[in-house]
Amino acid sequence: MSTRIQILSGFDAKAPAAILISTPKVRLLLDAGGPLQADQPCDWFAGIEADALILSHDHVDHIGSVGQLPSMPVYATAPVATQLPEGCLHRLLPAQGDIDIGGIRLRCGRAGHSLGGVWLHLELAGGLFYSGDFSLESQLYPFDVPPPAATALLDASYGSYQTPQQHCLETLQALFVEPCLFPVPPSGRAIEMALWFDALGLTSWSMDNACYQALLTLLQQPAGLFASGTYARLQQLAMHYRGFDDQAQLLLAADPEGLSGEAGRLIADPGCRHQVIYTGYLPPAAQAAVEDGRARFARWNVHPRQQDVLWLAEQLQARRVMPLFTPLQRPHWQAQLGERLWLQHDFVLE
Repeated sequence: MSTRIQILSGFDAKAPAAILISTPKVRLLLDAGGPLQADQPCDWFAGIEADALILSHDHVDHIGSVGQLPSMPVYATAPVATQLPEGCLHRLLPAQGDIDIGGIRLRCGRAGHSLGGVWLHLELAGGLFYSGDFSLESQLYPFDVPPPAATALLDASYGSYQTPQQHCLETLQALFVEPCLFPVPPSGRAIEMALWFDALGLTSWSMDNACYQALLTLLQQPAGLFASGTYARLQQLAMHYRGFDDQAQLLLAADPEGLSGEAGRLIADPGCRHQVIYTGYLPPAAQAAVEDGRARFARWNVHPRQQDVLWLAEQLQARRVMPLFTPLQRPHWQAQLGERLWLQHDFVLE
């Protein structure tokens, strides 16, 4: 059975995710990403026709254009479904396990990146694997090793970056000698950073109410979505929460751009004594703050390093590997992947 794969968005750029899989039986859209910035063009969905949408996770660059699509069933795990626009035709996607969609067997596994986030393995053309966003280094979200697949479409958001998370943690910890404000996504790295602070035995730290509400949301989920032993630690964090203390040495506060919420308020306050440290994606305002010395950048890994991409390609025994969500350094990736490097964004497999 012939299978056409079209990378509608996310090829050779840090861009919204959208992949159309077409067979004689069914057309499946994998992710429906929206722009990371309000002024970023996003029109990949123009004229799109599909029988179903399958979502890997709920971050805006993978789910943000759902409302632009014609009506169709939307397959998403239970946590991701809570972020769908009203009126969506939701169908439950397992966090771990198999499901049949339009006569195509789909296996899902935990992707180590976000709450309810999964990778997708379709039984087509010797196995077609789409990682969504993934990480092998999270202490909160586990990664399930997938079965073999001939074709692998892999998150490579960090490009050739190779710094291990332990080194990132050491870099961050060295900054703790001064008061620190971390603008963070509440549903993202905020809770994992809180777990880290707690594991270090730190006492002078605090999270804002947005992060606390995200923590309560996590506690409503099955313990199996989290790394072994983590659920009890989340319960302890919630039990000891005493409200947001903006005078604590270390602060976790929304939003990640530092433009609104408690983070925005504190950054705008001339009396704030905390150094501002961004740990993830830098939108223009945050990038400008780092460049002119008003803030610092110290990464907290939430995407795969280069060696993680290569490890996953080996685990899959993939013959075709396409790095996604990054400007492609072709000679570099050619040296890493050799003949396995696949750079066609519209192709047919038999």
